[in-house]
Amino acid sequence: MIERRVSIPVVIAIVLLAVIVCGELIILTSSHDDFSSGIAVDSDSVDVSVNVKGSHTVTIVSMDGSSDSPESVYIYYDEDYGSAYNDVQVAAGARSLSQDRYADMLVETLHVRSVPDARLVDAKQLAEIMASGKEDIAIVCLSGALPDTVYDGTSDSPILKWISSGGRFYWLGNVLGKYIAHVGGVDEVSNGTSLFLGTECIDDSRTESYEKYLGNELTEGLSIINNNTEYSPTISKLPPDIDYQVFGYTDGERYSAFVAEHGEGSICIVGGDYSDYQRIDLAQIIASGISPHTVVIDVTEESARGDKTFSVDRCDTLYVYFGGDLTIYGRLHEVPA
Repeated sequence: MIERRVSIPVVIAIVLLAVIVCGELIILTSSHDDFSSGIAVDSDSVDVSVNVKGSHTVTIVSMDGSSDSPESVYIYYDEDYGSAYNDVQVAAGARSLSQDRYADMLVETLHVRSVPDARLVDAKQLAEIMASGKEDIAIVCLSGALPDTVYDGTSDSPILKWISSGGRFYWLGNVLGKYIAHVGGVDEVSNGTSLFLGTECIDDSRTESYEKYLGNELTEGLSIINNNTEYSPTISKLPPDIDYQVFGYTDGERYSAFVAEHGEGSICIVGGDYSDYQRIDLAQIIASGISPHTVVIDVTEESARGDKTFSVDRCDTLYVYFGGDLTIYGRLHEVPA
C-alpha cells in the first residue's frame, strides 16, 4: 500500500477556500422571505421587530444625520470604454474579480440589504441619469476612470455639477479624478482630484492597515472588514474647510472608508483594489445611508431566533442587519418625525 501524505498548508488552503465560497453563497442566495424587520415609533423610543430564520446576530445601528435609503443605485460599467483598475490575485480555484463580475456581485449584495433597484448603466445612460435631475439616487464607479460623457477634467464636468446638486457618488479602483475614459482608451488628468476634494490628496502608493479606527462607532457598528487604504485621501492634505468623516481601518493618515461633503452632495471612497471585503463594505455603506454628517447614537447587538422585539432610543434612521461580517439581511428604516 502506498501511503499518501497530505500537506498541512494545502489542507488549510482548501478549508479557507471552502469558507470563502460558502460565505459568498450565503451572502448572495439568502432570500428576504426568510428575514424581515419593522419599526413602531413611540414618543421617545422605537420598537424594532425582527423575524430571523435560524439563529443569527442582529445588529441595530441608531443614527442621526444620515441619508435616506437611495431609491436607485446605478453602477457604471461599459465594456467599450477604457478602465484604469488593477487586476488582483484571487485564491486558487476562485473566479477572478473582473469589472463586470464585481458589478454583478455588487447588485446582488445590495439586494440582500434591501436595495432592490440596483442596476448597471453604460456611459451614455450615466450621462442621461445625471442630466435627468433625479433625486434620491446613488451612482457607483468602480472602473478607476470616469467616462468622457460625464467628465472632461474641468470644473464644468456634468458629474461635478450632479454631485454638487445633491448626488451621492461612490468611488473605488484608482485615484479619483485622475483618468478620463474614452471608447477604447484612457487619458490622464493633472490635478483631477482637486476638482472633487479641493487638493491633490490621493496617490497610488500601496498600503493596507491592521489597525481598526475606533474614533466613532461606524467601524464596529457596520462590521467594516476591508483593511486596504490605497486610493483613500491623506487626511492631512485635505482642505481645512471640508466636512468629512472616516472609519474602517487606518495607517494613521488614510482610512479604508471615507465620506466627504461636496456642495449639497457627497463623495464616498472605499480604499483598495477589488476584493470581496471591499464590495461588502461598499454595499453596507450605501444601504445604511452613511453621510458626512452621520452620528451613531447607539449600537444594539444580540443573538436572535424567530420573532423578537428590541426597544431603542428615538433617532432619525435605524439600520438593521443580521449576520455580522457575513450579512445575510439588511434594511434601513427611516423614523418618522
